[in-house]
Amino acid sequence: MHPICEISSKYLLPVFRSRIVNILINERGLTQVEVAELLDISQATVSLYIGQKRGFSRKFTSLFDFDIIDQYAHSFVEEVTDSSSAKAMEYFCALCNDMKRKGMLCTIHKSIGGAPPNCKICIK
Repeated sequence: MHPICEISSKYLLPVFRSRIVNILINERGLTQVEVAELLDISQATVSLYIGQKRGFSRKFTSLFDFDIIDQYAHSFVEEVTDSSSAKAMEYFCALCNDMKRKGMLCTIHKSIGGAPPNCKICIK
């Protein structure tokens, strides 16, 4: 059995980070090195996000609401570039909760196996 947080960190977090990286580079004009330092990840990881070698899954991409992801990613970018507030990290948890409530993570959970039969944990 896979806890929903494991599913979220494996499938949703990379998509969220990928969107953040792209916003920072394409909309804010930061370099890969600057983004890596800001997000505390390696420059190689930033490059993988840009090239869609990480944070992109053909199998699950259609299951996510990218309008929601984009909204949270932009909010995260505003927070992390305007201050070094720990509040920026709360955006992923809020995004995860929204995705759970809408049943998007449940679909992934069921498709990879490990979800209890008739599970309604996320939708509570």
